[in-house]
Amino acid sequence: MALAGGMNDAQIRQELQGQLVVGQGEGTGKVVDHFTDKVTRTIKGKEITRNATEDDPAYLIEQDDGDRVLKSHTELKKA
Repeated sequence: MALAGGMNDAQIRQELQGQLVVGQGEGTGKVVDHFTDKVTRTIKGKEITRNATEDDPAYLIEQDDGDRVLKSHTELKKA
């Protein structure tokens, strides 16, 4: 299945490996899943929602410290 600008799942994961996660702090991590529709995940007891689209997908990222975060593509930047 092609997603996010025609890239398939493996290409998305490869491109985002090593990207910087922007949030309350900054950290690096690996993409473990991606979404192109509205998604809600419970992370550390809180419901986190992203209104993902084909043009602005959301990513579930496992940070190097083991924490998981849900981020939109626009919330990420290159490390």
